[in-house]
Amino acid sequence: MTADGVLVERFGSLDAGQRERFRLELFGMDLDMAGLLRMRLGEHAIHTWDVAVALDPVATVATDAIVLLVDALGHLAARSGKPDGSRLRLLVSATHPQRRFTLESGEIVTLAPAEDAEFLPELRQPAEGDDSIAELRLPAEALVRLVYGRLDPAHTPAVEARGVDLDELRRIFPGF
Repeated sequence: MTADGVLVERFGSLDAGQRERFRLELFGMDLDMAGLLRMRLGEHAIHTWDVAVALDPVATVATDAIVLLVDALGHLAARSGKPDGSRLRLLVSATHPQRRFTLESGEIVTLAPAEDAEFLPELRQPAEGDDSIAELRLPAEALVRLVYGRLDPAHTPAVEARGVDLDELRRIFPGF
């Protein structure tokens, strides 16, 4: 925790120009300050959960971290997703905070904000037995853990999956 305090203090001491000019080449990415801080927040929040869940099986990732991480999952999904060659496209609806994404896997994995127009024909109430529209509904906290490879069966909250197997998604996001 001392190191975290020193890091936060150091970043806080930079003036606006220094923050604007900040660049770091890391893991094949060119990160600005916001990108580096988001990556550090994700590491800290997820590894804190790794420890907490060992002592409390119903532990969750801190809500304030989820609010900051959920909108940046696309970059992580692209880097950590391991497509198996099969084609997958689904609507992901997250709650707390509310978000909608399109998740696609084929040759690459993408997770992008869903535009309502993309799914308008598919947002109709499906007919009885119609499972052609793949959809996953889950808490945003669970979505973050899925992309980080931390949504194992023992630590999965109630989710709704239609037209997609949650185990298939776990294979796409095995963790790192």
